[in-house]
Amino acid sequence: MDLTKKAPVLTNKEYFVRKLTKGILSGEWNPGDRLPSERELAAEMGIGKTVVHSGFEQLAAMGLVEIKPKSGVFVADYMKTGNIETLNAIVHLNGNELSWEVTVAILDLRLAIEGMAFRALCLCRSAEDLVHLRAMTAAIRDCAHRSGEKELAERFFLWHRQICILSGRSILTLFMNTTHDVSIAFWVNYLRIYGTSFAIDRLERFIERIEVRDGEGACNLLATGITDYLARLKE
Repeated sequence: MDLTKKAPVLTNKEYFVRKLTKGILSGEWNPGDRLPSERELAAEMGIGKTVVHSGFEQLAAMGLVEIKPKSGVFVADYMKTGNIETLNAIVHLNGNELSWEVTVAILDLRLAIEGMAFRALCLCRSAEDLVHLRAMTAAIRDCAHRSGEKELAERFFLWHRQICILSGRSILTLFMNTTHDVSIAFWVNYLRIYGTSFAIDRLERFIERIEVRDGEGACNLLATGITDYLARLKE
């Protein structure tokens, strides 16, 4: 029996929405840009004008475009006027498909979420919490030489999500979960840039700060790591 997972078949509307979402969030089109007409896009993609019209309506509901009657469809300033649907569109793209501005925004979100979790965990952590985090770190170190990039990236994501779980702030874990897909791409890049040994040592430094209940120290370690990562990406 073939258990290979097949990619879902997209409808024409789903294909249209995904293509334009990627174009907007990657920076191919910028806020204020006028998009091609329905007729032009329909001809370019080989789909019907009705599909394009419906797709534009969905993109407007997602906060990505603004439809101006008799003027056309324009890329919205989604960082200012977006909604939860805009965030969903962002976090379901691969991190390598996002513009610089969106990448920074996502990492700012991670810093806010995990920073709160570190502070809370440092106040309430138990000896069992430290044992659990050290066991997760040891497991990552043990499998590092035989794991693929995405598997390792997943393990690092789960380690940091565990900070939210152990903090007792359930809502933070939910927010962390929303960034899963885009975070995996960021982690793959991080491991390529810094190497696995460096990344694992960083986990151990986080544990040291949690052990002495240094929430600000853990947050600063996270913040400096993100700042340096962004600097490396821009090189």
